[in-house]
Amino acid sequence: MRCLHQALFVLLLPAALRYSAFSCCAQQSGAVSADSPDICFARLTARVDQLLQREQPPLFAWHLRSIRALAESEHSKLSVQVPQSGRQSVASRAKEFVEYVSTIELGLRTACANPDAYLKDGRRTLILGRPSRLDGSLQYMMVSLPKSWDANRAYPLFVGLHGSGPDNPLAYPSFGFAPQTPPAADTRQKPGGDMIGLNPWGRGNRSWRGDAETDLFEAIELLKTFCKLDPERWYITGHSSGADGCWAILQHTPDLWAAAGIQSGSMLNGRPEWGLIPNMQYVPVHFLIGEKDPLPYRIPDTKEAHRILSAAGDDTKLVILPGIGHYPLTEEGLNEQTAWMVSHVRKRPDRFSFTVDQAIHPGVWGITVPHNARFDRLIKEPWPNFECEIQGCDVRIKTMNIKELGVELGPTGLCMAGNVRVFVNGKLVHNGPVPTTPIELKDL
Repeated sequence: MRCLHQALFVLLLPAALRYSAFSCCAQQSGAVSADSPDICFARLTARVDQLLQREQPPLFAWHLRSIRALAESEHSKLSVQVPQSGRQSVASRAKEFVEYVSTIELGLRTACANPDAYLKDGRRTLILGRPSRLDGSLQYMMVSLPKSWDANRAYPLFVGLHGSGPDNPLAYPSFGFAPQTPPAADTRQKPGGDMIGLNPWGRGNRSWRGDAETDLFEAIELLKTFCKLDPERWYITGHSSGADGCWAILQHTPDLWAAAGIQSGSMLNGRPEWGLIPNMQYVPVHFLIGEKDPLPYRIPDTKEAHRILSAAGDDTKLVILPGIGHYPLTEEGLNEQTAWMVSHVRKRPDRFSFTVDQAIHPGVWGITVPHNARFDRLIKEPWPNFECEIQGCDVRIKTMNIKELGVELGPTGLCMAGNVRVFVNGKLVHNGPVPTTPIELKDL
């Protein structure tokens, strides 16, 4: 199971950062300590403090402080001596803590003490903590920088959503501290190696719904504070329940993504009868699944999702791996999926529609339906919907169940330029140069 969990983490990194998950896992077994949680925590804290006594690059120092904070948080939970749940006793949690913290501390005594492994060589994954804007809790993200990362250059973004696995916040970080087998000198660069990889923590096994989805977008905003991202080349993928979350996220934010990869997924978080799939039908999607996947819904849902998008004219591909189950998928299949995804660049379609079912996702491409996300947590049916068609300099919008509308014509919206005419429900509402602020329409 330990190897499986590490492989789940490695699976969702950009392909160029997957070195040798299973050999790392085998070597890692010597890191497990028989010491108590108190001893392991004290040893880790001392090592982090020792490293921080030296001048460190700011990102690496943040990484070290984050590791210490995560360990301190989990250690504090153990100190109250109350089970987390009926299936997670204090003893089992303590055993996990010792295992994960021992692995991290060993890494910090060896290869993981070198900031160049994170900031220059692209071999290690930064663990960066933050207080959640949602509830103030300690959350974190894992960030993989490409080799020879240049902070002044804009890079593509590759987001990987983890599937169901360990629900201990220290688990995935600890996998990044395991020993690595360096790639051979003649190893060819795999697809997607020159990207920034983002693997947020989904607060356990939440399928990336609710606050877990909020954490994803908080992580992206925080990433922008120290990395430049190419807005035309954002990619998102996920395996199993991570794929289910990816499917739902695409239906709510289709204007963000150049392409997506669904691995062993289903439509559980976005059924066709909910009416939201048309929101995303212009996003290129690559489906990858094993022929022998035994989990309910997976194979039939994948085939049906591909059929729906194909019928809508979407750029989509379905690959069924012969003889493969739910996990692991093949390296060849994953590399092919990544290569297909990164061949795409985000494009604003000339025709699209959007149905608003959540106040936190009020629209796309600068066309938004105003809601107070604090109070309008639930939007009653019939849901607001708009359709947009662009022909040359003419923008025609048709609305249903909408009283107010915002229209951003500039580079952060519909990407129009020059003189533009905007028609809403057949009425001319703008005729002239692209305004610097959104057009606000009321009493529709």
